Parts: sequence; C-alpha cells; structure tokens
Amino acid sequence: MNKLQLKRINYNINHERRDENPIKKRKVMEMNQTIRIDPQRLWTRLNTIGGIGADPKGGVSRFAWEPAYKEAMELLRRWSEEEGLAYRVDTVGNQFVRLEGQEPGAPAVLSGSHFDTVPQGGYFDGMAGVMGALEALSAIKRSGLVPRRPLELVAFINEEASQFLGGTFGSKAMCGMLPKDYAYQLRHRQTGQLLSDAMREFGMGLDPDNLEGSVIDPARYYAFVELHIEQGRYLLEKGLPISVVSSVAGIKQFYITLRGVAAHAGGMAMKDRHDAMAAAAAVAAEVERLALATSLDTRGTVGYIEAHPGEHNIIADRCVVPVDFREADDGNWARLYTDLMAFTQAQCERRGLEWSVHTTCDLAPAHCAPELMALMDDSAGRWGIPHDHMVSFPAHDSMNLSRIMPMGMIFLRSANGGVSHCPEEFTMKDDLAAGTQVLTDTLYRAACDDLFGEGGGSV
Repeated sequence: MNKLQLKRINYNINHERRDENPIKKRKVMEMNQTIRIDPQRLWTRLNTIGGIGADPKGGVSRFAWEPAYKEAMELLRRWSEEEGLAYRVDTVGNQFVRLEGQEPGAPAVLSGSHFDTVPQGGYFDGMAGVMGALEALSAIKRSGLVPRRPLELVAFINEEASQFLGGTFGSKAMCGMLPKDYAYQLRHRQTGQLLSDAMREFGMGLDPDNLEGSVIDPARYYAFVELHIEQGRYLLEKGLPISVVSSVAGIKQFYITLRGVAAHAGGMAMKDRHDAMAAAAAVAAEVERLALATSLDTRGTVGYIEAHPGEHNIIADRCVVPVDFREADDGNWARLYTDLMAFTQAQCERRGLEWSVHTTCDLAPAHCAPELMALMDDSAGRWGIPHDHMVSFPAHDSMNLSRIMPMGMIFLRSANGGVSHCPEEFTMKDDLAAGTQVLTDTLYRAACDDLFGEGGGSV
C-alpha cells in the first residue's frame, strides 16, 4: 500500500470519528468535496484567445514579443483580474496568475504551458494548457474552497522559438539556464533584430539586462503540472481522451561532419576513394538501425544530409549529418550516442576520413513524479475518465521545470489524425474538459496534501 492510499484511508477514518477536531474535520470534508470545472467557459476562452494572431495564410502566428502576443497577454490579465486572481509578468515576459492559499508563505503548486505558436499553427498547442490552468484556478476560487498552498498559473514565453531561435526560452530563464547576455546573442531570423531591442520595444517591464530577475527560487514551489495536447496518434488509436505522462523523452541533437577528398566520379576507382557521402549514408542508416534495435519507443532521425560540393559527378569531400535521438530510458539514452560514435569512427577509419561532432541540444530524459501520477490516476478514476500512461517524445517546458521540482503531465487526445503545428490541429471540447477536470483535482490535492515527505517538493 502506497503513502497516497494510506492517507486516503486515514481521511475516511477520521471523517467518521465523532470526537474529531472540528477544524481538522472541516478540512477533511473539503478535501472530499468535488470541484467542477465549467467546460463551456473553458472552451469559449480558449477559442477567443487562441484566435489572436490569426494568419491570413491560415492558422495562427502568435510570436513572442510581437503585437498579437501582447494582445493575448492583456486578455489573460483581464480574465485573471475578473476572477480575483493576481497577475504579474517577469523580466523576460513569462506571465503568472496566482491564487493564494491558507498558508501564503508555503511553496506554490505551479501549472501552465506556453503562449506562443509556430508559424500558421493551431489553437491548442500550448494555449490549451494555459487555459486549462486558468479554468482550474477559476473553478477552485469560485468553489469557495481554499487550498493549503498557493496555486499559480504560468504562461511561458517563446517555447516554440519561431522567430528568435532557442526553444523553451521562458522556462529556461525561470530555471537559471540562460547566460546573462543571452538577449544580446539572439537575432530575429528574418529581420536580424536583436532580442534585447525587441524586448525593450515590447515594454511591459521586460528587461534584457536582467534575465536573472526571472529566475525562480525552487524552495517557493512545490510541484509543476502541465496540461498539453499529445500531438500524435497514440490516444486517437487507443480511443482514449487523456493520458498520464510517465516521462518526457530526452533529446540529443548533434551534427556529424565528415571530411574526405573530392574527385571525379568517373576517374577515381572505388578502392581509392575517400567518399564522405558514402560514410554519411552509412551513418544515416545506422541511426535508423540503432533506433529500431533499441525499443519500440526509441526515435532516431536524420532529416537531411548536406553534401559539398553537391554535384552529380563529383565525389563529396564534406558531408554534414544532423542526428536527432529521442529516448525515455536513461540507459538507452546514453548507449545510443556512444554506439553511433563508435560506428562513425569505424566508418571513417575504413574510408580514410576525418570527422567531428557538434552538439546543439542535450536534454536528458525527464521523469514524472509518481506521486503526481497517482493523483491523476485517482482523479480520472473518480470521474470515470478512461486513460493510459505514455511517454512524450516532443519536448516541453516541463522538462526544464523537472530539474528543480517534481513534475507531472497530462496529455489530451489530438483529433484530425493527430496532426499538430498546423491549422488542422484540433482537440475535442469533451477531451479538453476531461483533461482540465483531472488537472483541477490534481492541483487542488497537491496544494493540500503532503506528497513528498519531509523534504517538500524540492528535487
């Protein structure tokens, strides 16, 4: 029997005792009450704010630090204040909405997702999680129940990094993962404008010289829970409205550069060649073989091969192979890279090539807290919501938060064949409501229970 099950039994026992302390009895009764979300309010808000930044070419293009983004921020601020919730913006543009608890100084339970879109994206990616968190705080506030710990919504900025490259910007800033001069390193991919200038022009108190002002103190937060659309077909094929996420797969992205000798395609005998393209093709095939041989849940991708000089009748003297590995198992995560490096070395020795590797992303797998998963499972059961457990292979802000506090995720079924990052992206109203109801229960109980023992929610 786990700690959560034992605690629930104790609650029931205490509730039946006639000599129970009246204050404690009231708290027990509150814990057992149902907080119901308003599916229509949630759906209306999502469709209203989701359409801000509508692209004439289709879909939504709502980019960080641009006018449409500010318009959406102002709407979130207005809705929050109408609910009697406190609203603030940090130094980079992350938004926070707070519901105080019975113990205002206690570490807060945090929930939310990102506020921006990809070019010509959909309404649901990111914003479903923000609006789900807002609905959770609204429903709890309207219920009259006051959780022990505070609850906070966060809307992360520039997760997609569509214009200023560098994904999950807002959560990295919060976790202290950005250098102080980072705003002076990034330029708009089309205009060349420095991020520092864009932040100043945006206003709202943003300060490119004070990125560290956005860093949060982990001691002030108890846990983080993110609601997000799946962006795939798993739940659709299983016929399930939601899933509890068990892990977010690690992502390792790197470029292998192979250097050989250019020569005439007809003049150079096969045995005498130092062919960078032949090695690149072998490496690409090995990425696929390693992924297939590791597990059903392993992903290995080579999206293209850049060859020089790139002519039909010239043996390539240089090739760049971009590799993307995604894996949730920690042991497999390490072996995939090591094994590919050994293979690449052997190919280069055989063909007389030189090689190098440049890593651009190295995010280890992030594992969801079992205690939060248990709350989600229990909530889904109480509401009769069928669900499953699954791994997330897309990256999320929750990966960064998991480094400093316990983390959990809930996935919503993606309709329309599971497509995302496009105008056809869609999640059904009932599925959004189901996931948000589980989120609400999870947040409230996490804000009332002692899930993580004496050490609190720190990791």
